[in-house]
Amino acid sequence: MRKRRLPPLNALRGFDAAARHLSFTKAAEELSLTQGAVSRQVKELELHLGQELFRRFTRRIELTAEGEQFFRSVESMLDELERAAGRFSRRKDRATLTVSVLPTIASVWLMPRLHLFTSLHPQIELRVVSSIEPADLLAHEADVAIRVGRLPGRHYERNQPRIELSMLTRWDGVHADELFPDRLVPVCSPGLLGETDVTPADLVRWPLIHTSTRRHAWPDWLKAHGVRAAVEIEQTLQFGHFFMSLDAARQGRGIALVPDIILAHEEGMRGLTVPLTSELDSAGEYYLLIHESRFDDPRVQGFRNWALKESFKVRGNPPKLVPA
Repeated sequence: MRKRRLPPLNALRGFDAAARHLSFTKAAEELSLTQGAVSRQVKELELHLGQELFRRFTRRIELTAEGEQFFRSVESMLDELERAAGRFSRRKDRATLTVSVLPTIASVWLMPRLHLFTSLHPQIELRVVSSIEPADLLAHEADVAIRVGRLPGRHYERNQPRIELSMLTRWDGVHADELFPDRLVPVCSPGLLGETDVTPADLVRWPLIHTSTRRHAWPDWLKAHGVRAAVEIEQTLQFGHFFMSLDAARQGRGIALVPDIILAHEEGMRGLTVPLTSELDSAGEYYLLIHESRFDDPRVQGFRNWALKESFKVRGNPPKLVPA
């Protein structure tokens, strides 16, 4: 019988994580290893293959052409291995995993991908709870929470739009993984502005649509773009949810300011255009939040690993927002 000449499996995991993050440090955080350990795993794999997989620079790494080709094969192989393990799991009872998630993220990101998670983990019954309230992970109201906000102790620039939402009632023992940046972009119906090229200062000539959970978004965004008249805006509309604001924008009622993660979903941009692009992130991010008492639970780890891989696909392939 032919003996398999397989590369070290731990090295494959280290390479997969480093290739997805393009960072040995972030790969180490995902795998709960040191940065040096991941770097050694990748070097061991390169020696085994006789190929350089990464170009190493002072503060960053890049995949070589051979590395990109090998990464596609490794990712496909690990996905299939994960699916096979899920299919042939010996567990007889389906275990429930409760995820508390913001309504917007549930609709545009989590729900369209749930079939991918269930195919990998058929033994886990996912219970999705939609809420914008601060999660209480210490009370075990959910195993995992997805929220947007400021991470305690993290520095943000003064010109970044504020996020008023609280993510948790208590932070003791909570582990946070960043899923996506919170980047607000203006959107409107294609016919609202006509053929006119606009600047941020021009937007105040049309009604500005506010979302009640982000009441400072427009003033902060305009101020960050040098529009000092933001406090004098009178033509405004306010709605309780981003989807309501988007519907109003589609109907030509004004210009809405929404997170670009909404627009990454094909339905999000329906009937809308982006009058100008912005690379301005808010003073906060979308986070996957897990209490330390649940962190080593196989169900939680399965969801965490899957969610981080899926969020990287969005971050690595952001929506193409082309000004009208």
